[in-house]
Amino acid sequence: MKKVFVFCIGGTGLRVMKSITMLLAGGMSTNGYTVIPIILDPHLGLQERGNLNNLLDSYQKVFNNTIQIPNGDGETLSPLDGFFNSPLLRLHQLDQKNASYEDDSFGDEFKKYIETQKLGATDINKNLVNMLFSTNNLNNKLDEGFRGSPNVGTVVLGNMIEDSEWYKAFVRHCEQDDRAFIISSIFGGTGASGFPLMEKKIKQSSSETVNSLTLGAVTVLPYYGLRDPEKSNSNIDSQNFYTKTKAALSYYYDHTLSDYLYYMGETRLMAIYDNNEQEQKDTANFVELSAATALFDFLHQPSNPEKHQYLSRCIVHDEESLGLDEMGPGFTNVVKCVADLALLSNFLEILPKEKDFPLSKSRGWNKSFYEDQSFGSLKTFNEIFDKWYDELATNKRAFAPLRTGKGITDGWIEGFRLKAKDETYYLLQMIKAGKKKVDNYHGNDFRHFMQTLYTAINYYTNKIKEVK
Repeated sequence: MKKVFVFCIGGTGLRVMKSITMLLAGGMSTNGYTVIPIILDPHLGLQERGNLNNLLDSYQKVFNNTIQIPNGDGETLSPLDGFFNSPLLRLHQLDQKNASYEDDSFGDEFKKYIETQKLGATDINKNLVNMLFSTNNLNNKLDEGFRGSPNVGTVVLGNMIEDSEWYKAFVRHCEQDDRAFIISSIFGGTGASGFPLMEKKIKQSSSETVNSLTLGAVTVLPYYGLRDPEKSNSNIDSQNFYTKTKAALSYYYDHTLSDYLYYMGETRLMAIYDNNEQEQKDTANFVELSAATALFDFLHQPSNPEKHQYLSRCIVHDEESLGLDEMGPGFTNVVKCVADLALLSNFLEILPKEKDFPLSKSRGWNKSFYEDQSFGSLKTFNEIFDKWYDELATNKRAFAPLRTGKGITDGWIEGFRLKAKDETYYLLQMIKAGKKKVDNYHGNDFRHFMQTLYTAINYYTNKIKEVK
């Protein structure tokens, strides 16, 4: 099993991983890699962190339900083509332990963490500390993140990585064909400090297996603004984002260690969020989705290139709302994944009401099937997806390639006409696919359901990838 360890650093790392999970569910290929997300963020109480953990758990439940063999004595099937086709594991699951490796907590203020109370009034080191760190830096509670201060993050994250149980587990399970990928922002505190630290930790590891990994990273440039910090008593001022970015870029220019480094960002700060450091209730953003695609591109790139590769991607037309035409052919695979998942959500509502649907009897898709935990787990995941897509479609800039409020029609995708005029076309394709004797030996009705539904949806949406 070849693996990719995905280090999700800070709030942006969490939100990009959420988009990665949605693309995994939609069937985007990982080129055979099992995805191992590792969360690196001291802000343990952040709601976004809990939301991501719930989403990852939900993905795993659906994936596991598709590969189980009833009464198979622990044997499993190969992953499906299409929906939920890639394994996703948590780091502790590689050890088959129940404990989490992602519980590093730093509850004290930064000044207590670096033990400034031990410095005498005339100690020259006290002057050094006051020169390097502001009063706000020193009073910063570390369990709320680094509040846009990479100078604080560098100190704390260095210890957070050094000798931590999760890092030891990563080294222990790292094998020859594995890869690593780092997700971070460049304009905040946790991401800007954590990315170069994680790079060095991997590329300068004493383990030859680790330091020879093909390493990729996506660093996210400023893509949103924050409301007046004085009104919310915040230490973070988004007017400083570009200054911080330029300083970080000048450092990356000479010190980048990643084999593949992707840059994602915005032309201007279109989305403006509440300046709330404790909650950070930012809605899903198109830049996060674009950054998520970097992982999939990385997994199809050659191993260990001779030179560092620097990559990005762009939309064709600078519009505030993006359909397929505005994004261009570089995003057709993204639109297809999202469209497929949105169609899946529709049919999770339609199919239980189709009492006379021929496959209901022949495939066992009856009332008990739709009340089973397998179907329930899928509905739970897609409810999260629906909310995520709605956030993308109403944000600035909007990712809105679907006409979701108008029913399933041939014009359901902006800039593309489907050959299916309504839902009956998909149901007919499901009937045709359901008559084929595929995987009949395993008796997994849920797998049949997912396989048949994806075959029907893909029959019409696969042409999206041919848009030029």
